[in-house]
Amino acid sequence: MNFLLYSLGTTGDALPFVKLAASLDARGAKSVFLGNEKFAALADSMGVDFVAVSSQAAYENTYNNPLTWSRSHAHNHYNEFHFPAIKPTFKAIEQIVREGHRPLVVYQDALSGARMAAQEFGLKSCQVVLAPHAIGSVRSPPYPLRRQVEERLWSEVIPQLNDKARGDTFDRLVKPLINPARKELGLSEWTLQDLPCIQTSPAVLALFPEWFKRNPGDWPSQLVNTGFILSEAAHARDQQVEELIREYGTPLAFTFGTGIPVTSQLIDKVKQVCRLVGKAGVVVAHSKKPKLVENGRFPVLILTAIPFDYLFARSALVVHHGGIGTCAQALACGVPQIVSPYNFDQPDNAFLLWQLGVGNSVDFLNDSANEIACTVNEVMRSEDVARKAKEYQQLTADMTEASVEYLLSL
Repeated sequence: MNFLLYSLGTTGDALPFVKLAASLDARGAKSVFLGNEKFAALADSMGVDFVAVSSQAAYENTYNNPLTWSRSHAHNHYNEFHFPAIKPTFKAIEQIVREGHRPLVVYQDALSGARMAAQEFGLKSCQVVLAPHAIGSVRSPPYPLRRQVEERLWSEVIPQLNDKARGDTFDRLVKPLINPARKELGLSEWTLQDLPCIQTSPAVLALFPEWFKRNPGDWPSQLVNTGFILSEAAHARDQQVEELIREYGTPLAFTFGTGIPVTSQLIDKVKQVCRLVGKAGVVVAHSKKPKLVENGRFPVLILTAIPFDYLFARSALVVHHGGIGTCAQALACGVPQIVSPYNFDQPDNAFLLWQLGVGNSVDFLNDSANEIACTVNEVMRSEDVARKAKEYQQLTADMTEASVEYLLSL
């Protein structure tokens, strides 16, 4: 075995790791993916060996809970979902090492059993960063921090905030949770100074292109950008989508990610926006049954799943939650974007897309249908947005092979 790849999180987190594992396998570098059992089928579909270190029940309890995506509850996300995977992940890697393998460990979370095992067993390792938000910066902090602190105070205030966050992490996670788990694994307890971070990762692979957010000069010196890892290109045409387009023209596409329940109230607002804008709509909602919803002259088609590269390329505009994978797929399709961010990297991704000039943002849950429709019309009718969307489409490509080359060079 040559590589061991670890990631929890949503499909947007797991897919790049599974695709990397499949591409490494194709190059003769045997790989295993460790993750939540929800993604066993995804790994199997790509011919990747899979080890479950987290249950599907844990996934459903976390990502079907709207509180996970609220800023007031987000600090519990690690405690309730990522922390329980530490010991299973560590023990899975320990067993692999006992069998005589010395894989390079590729991980997403610095406070994971994967990084702990790599350090304990002297394995080479690489931290993967999917979006700029995870890197942090004093010179160019992520949104909304860059708005909350005046720019002239960044160099003074942000290091203080970082130190406080580090201390809070130690008091809230390390002392009551991680150190007892490390003791059970036969590892020494961490002190505050031991707390791992991206700056101390031996290698850092950023899976976004340099132009998405340029290095402000204070990112880790070992960081290397390759670019987005996109989903496989869809070849089959969806009959319902094609019929909708033939009859009503290019639709608005809506997808709100894994964690936001698509309620009847949300669908009602989608219907209102479609009527106000004068476009049919397509909503991708994994929790809903596929159906065509009547909406006057602008019906709304609800689908459980559809390849985004297929749908976005046939849409006038995409309204989405701001997950980095969805952002990348929309960029690759050259379509204007409206982001309704909730938490984690999403607000910063929305800001970066706005900076690139390819869209804007709304609060879909709280803004009125009229407010959302005004923003949609403004973005959709902007020649500058259309030009920028096509410009960045030319720069957006699947960089799986470049990422594989980098991992093979370590």
